Amino acid sequence: MRKLRTALTVGALAVALGGLAAPVASADSTRPAAPESGITIQRTWHATVQCQIVRISDNNVVGYDRGTGSGNSEEAAINDAKRNVPVPQGHYKRHCDVKRLW
Repeated sequence: MRKLRTALTVGALAVALGGLAAPVASADSTRPAAPESGITIQRTWHATVQCQIVRISDNNVVGYDRGTGSGNSEEAAINDAKRNVPVPQGHYKRHCDVKRLW
């Protein structure tokens, strides 16, 4: 009689908690705990580059400017950062160095 009362009390408690009680796993279970899904998580890379800004008319370096970018690989992040370096009209950029890559 005592076992029945304990079982009813545990069952009533599980129903009162809204089914939060988790079933106990059996030792002879043949299913894996976590199935192999083969899903890979792609990492996002970020880069900061610094380039020389050169005036076309006299081919003199007038300064340096920086750009930041991101991508799914290191190379994609660096290329995106190089594209984002602001270049004034009548100038071009060269010698871009990676300052930060994370």
